Amino acid sequence: MRIISGSLKNLRLTIPAKAKIRPTSERLREALFSALGSSIHGIDVLDLFAGSGALGIEALSRGAKSVTLVERDLRLARNLMELRSNLKEPQAVEVLNMDVVKSLDYLSRESAKFGVIFLDPPYDSNWILKLLSNETFLSLISPAGLVVVERAGCDKDLQFHNRYKLERIFSRKYGSSMLEIFSFVNSELSLYLESC
Repeated sequence: MRIISGSLKNLRLTIPAKAKIRPTSERLREALFSALGSSIHGIDVLDLFAGSGALGIEALSRGAKSVTLVERDLRLARNLMELRSNLKEPQAVEVLNMDVVKSLDYLSRESAKFGVIFLDPPYDSNWILKLLSNETFLSLISPAGLVVVERAGCDKDLQFHNRYKLERIFSRKYGSSMLEIFSFVNSELSLYLESC
């Protein structure tokens, strides 16, 4: 697996043997970053369920200011830390080896805000619905920020309690995966993406 565009183009991403992850395909990453366009430039990115780090590192390669990678599995987190140490600007990448809920609490205490948050949990979990309705998670999204969701294409539409007024601004199926982007209602980025 490799980074497909930007300053880190062709950087190889390794995955530990027998790791139980489902890396985002190159085709899906290309579609995602085409949809995001220049909105990725200069922002802080959070990649929950980071796995191989493909989404977060691709964002960094395409101009994100910083990337926080959250991965609970120790072997995968060590792999991400090794990847980080080999980058020209390792300070732009933070690796958190912890459970997603603990990471949200930690980042909230640090008053972190992110322009893009990637959510690509295991397809057979209910993490997406839990997080899209979680106040701590939602507090980490900057006012013009985006939440990018990758989920199984055969699942029903996401229905969630939404007191924070997130709206789906992009939805497309790619093979067996569904790619969706959410933003706060009437944000500038949502209007930009809808016009693309």
